[in-house]
Amino acid sequence: MKNRILKTTRVFAGVGLSIGLGWITVRGVDWGLAIDNLSDASLLLLTVALFIFMAAALLRAIRWRLLFLDERPSVVRLFIVQHEGLGLGNIMPVRIASELTQLWILTTRDGVKPSTAVAAIGMERVVDLISSSSILALALILIPEIRPLAPYVWVTIFFAVAVIIGIKVFEWGGGVLQSRIPFIGSLANSLISLTSDRILLTKSLVLSLGYWVLVGISAWVVAIAVDLPVSPVMATLVIIGTIFFATTVPAAPSAIGSFHFAVVHILGLIDIDKSDAFPFAVIIHLLFFIPPTILAAIFLPREGFSFRKWYPETKGTNLS
Repeated sequence: MKNRILKTTRVFAGVGLSIGLGWITVRGVDWGLAIDNLSDASLLLLTVALFIFMAAALLRAIRWRLLFLDERPSVVRLFIVQHEGLGLGNIMPVRIASELTQLWILTTRDGVKPSTAVAAIGMERVVDLISSSSILALALILIPEIRPLAPYVWVTIFFAVAVIIGIKVFEWGGGVLQSRIPFIGSLANSLISLTSDRILLTKSLVLSLGYWVLVGISAWVVAIAVDLPVSPVMATLVIIGTIFFATTVPAAPSAIGSFHFAVVHILGLIDIDKSDAFPFAVIIHLLFFIPPTILAAIFLPREGFSFRKWYPETKGTNLS
């Protein structure tokens, strides 16, 4: 009962915060100018941006495959699983729906050991955090124009360091608890194997940097399509900052409101007017959220997932 109340409270808090941030975002927007910017956007450039974004997603699947120790599903399979989780997470009020969906599919449909799947899913998030923090830190040093973003960059770097320390603590604690809780021990061993393989981590970090570069280029192409004066580097930084914010704070499904707020706010720090920034935020949001949602709608029913019941028809994964 308490868990249900807590979950309901989180959902309402997320929706309420999204509504509030959305209202702050649209307040003061010149709707005539914003609509003109949207209607004048180049469809050709938007199509190019979509292809670049999907290429980035494929690179992300290649990177994810490296993080599986023994059982390694194919890149195409992981590309689909990734988007199944992301797509479902876009329409569910629960933030971890994406990871839970990916875990369920990998363990029940692909026969991956739960500890291996959890370690691969978790390490993917960690590698993303480290690579994006590195890009932000380097940009902060080399590009004077983004100095207004310094507080956000330091928060991201601090969070990344805290996560790395947490992994090391878990690896130590998992070894101690292995005899009492076998799954925790197996998960700790999987993480130790991943973090101790420097070649594997280097490859995954390089691929992760490539992923963020492609995502940034896709955002830059969208900026060109709506005639927004930002550089490729600035477009990349806006996207990294936005994704970090949208995935950290409570939000409505698809991060509606909070995503747009982050884009408009970050661009505002470099003197981009709301009426110019808001159309860019709308298109980027659609670019990031529609493809995974469509792919999830196509492939999840084939996995045995029932949208009508809102949970997998197969019972929960046995983490033992």
